[in-house]
Formats: sequence, structure tokens, C-alpha cells
Amino acid sequence: MMNITNPHDKVFKEIESIKENVVDLINATFPDNIKNKLDLETLYLDNKSYIDENLGEYFSDLVYNCKYKDNNKEVKISLLFEHKSSIPDYPHIQLLKYIVMVWDENIKQKKKPQIVIPVIFYHGKKKWKVRELFEYFDYVDDDIKEFIPRFSYILTDLAKYSDKDIKEKLFAREANKIFCLLLKHIFDENYIKKGIEDIFVIGKNYFNTNEGNNFLISMLSYIFSTTEISEEIVINKLMNISKQGGEIAMTTAIKLKEQGIEQGIEQGIEQGIEQGIEQGELIEKQNVLIRQLSKRFELLTKNEKLFIKSVNNFNKLDDALDEILFAENKEQVLNCLK
Repeated sequence: MMNITNPHDKVFKEIESIKENVVDLINATFPDNIKNKLDLETLYLDNKSYIDENLGEYFSDLVYNCKYKDNNKEVKISLLFEHKSSIPDYPHIQLLKYIVMVWDENIKQKKKPQIVIPVIFYHGKKKWKVRELFEYFDYVDDDIKEFIPRFSYILTDLAKYSDKDIKEKLFAREANKIFCLLLKHIFDENYIKKGIEDIFVIGKNYFNTNEGNNFLISMLSYIFSTTEISEEIVINKLMNISKQGGEIAMTTAIKLKEQGIEQGIEQGIEQGIEQGIEQGELIEKQNVLIRQLSKRFELLTKNEKLFIKSVNNFNKLDDALDEILFAENKEQVLNCLK
């Protein structure tokens, strides 16, 4: 199959770049007091990212502008996808950097700073507790608290919603129902394998539209690029829902294989022997770290293995390998890679 970089980010942007989907997401997950003051008819995609190299370790963003009803001024709604599926130690600090970058851009364009509504979209397994910024400090009384910025963010944590709520209550659009169910369970291959029919039957009629057809291709590409579930299983399950769905699954699998072959040939020509050797060394370090962690502590989850394989920094991998000798648990080692 084709090697897709950051497939979770890619599919998130594909789905939530469609206005109807993001309006549905806002209606389902925003607090009423905020949602009711947004004129969602005016919502439009910004087409600019405010993520720099450092913030890129934690988030990717999808930014919308929208009128705020009370003053008819535009606010920014920044959907920040937490792409490591892990909880950052200090999310407020990363978000503060992000907001300042938006304001810097406003000032460069000789505009007044815009209100930014940060929305973190998270699909990890650990429970994410939203805290205030002052809680990160050892000691804060009322007098010194005024020197600490105070702001909040909206957390969309898929783990807190039941599958039934995602299917029947939370979302109105089939695209968000299917996408969120897949994203919630993507690291549990047994669940996906058994539940493909139950998930995709939601969109049986939707897949007959052009938009639904494209959506189905995106979802299939996502499954094929992030799991080891065989194409045959996916194709057969989709055939049970509709012949057209099964044919789309078959065509998508063939295209991805062809693109993977072409991509491999192009990369081989462009990168040459030297980069090929470097890539091999990187993969070896990743595999050694996975083996050593499993021996030293316990078997790694698929999520943890994917995280290690996403790290392309030799120094971070070396630091993690060194840390194994002294670490009390695997989390200490994995933190070296963040």
C-alpha cells in the first residue's frame, strides 16, 4: 500500500474541510452559550495554517472564520488535531503560542487581533482532563494569579462519547458519524474488522451521492493506510452493504497499491542510495527501540508502536534508547520522543 504521511491528519482535513461537516461538528460539540452566538451561515475556511515547526510536534490545524452575532465581528475557530493521540503535558502553553501566532499575522496585515476559539480534537485512549493554566504552577494565590494568562479551549474527546451517541444523538451527518467511529477505534483492529458493516451501513444511501462516494474513498484509504486489515475482508464487508460500496473498496485498494509502487520508484530515484541507507538506519533504530522497550517493560500497544515509527529524529531515538537503562516505566522513555 502507499505510505501516507500522517494519515489521521490527512483524513481529518479532508472531512472537516467540508463546511456542512464542520457546522455539524460545531453544533454537536460546542457549548450552547458559544454555539448560539456564532453565525454559522458566515462560516468559511481560512486556508492558512498557523502551526510552526515546534507546534507541529503536537497539532495540525484547520482554521475557519465566522461572524460573532453580538458584535458582527469575525472570530477564528481553530480546529487543532492532536496527531500523536497522546495528552500534552502543558496544552495551554502550546495553545498560547498558537494564538500569539494568529495575532502576529493580524498585526502584520494591519488588522486588530482576532478572538481565537481553539478546539482540540483528540482520539487517544487516556482520559483528558481540562485544567486551567494556573493549575500548572506550584503555588498561585489570588494576588499573583493576575500575572498568569487566563483562557480556555474546547475539547472534543471522542472517548467520552459512546458509539450509540455518535451514531444516533451527537451528529446529524453520516460523514461525521462514520468518521468519528473509525477515528475513535482505529487502533483496535479487531473492533474495526468486526464492526465495518455496522459502521459503514450508516452511509448506505449517502454513498450514492458524489460527496458520499468521495467520502467513502477517503475512509477506505484511511483504513488501508493505518491498519493491517486485508483488502479482501474490507471489500467483502462492503459488498454486504452494497455492490457499489464493494466495487469502490476494490478500486480504492488497487489504486493505492499502484500509487504505492509509483511512489516507491519515484522516492528511490529522487533520494538515491545515500538517503535510502539513512532511512534504513532510522527504521532499524525505531525497531530496536520497540524491541528493547517490550523486553524491559511490557508489550507495546499498536498506538505506541505507530508513535515510535512516526519519529524521524535520530537524536530523540538515541535519547530514548539511553533512557531505557534508567527508566522506571515505558512512559519515561516515550516522553523522550515528544
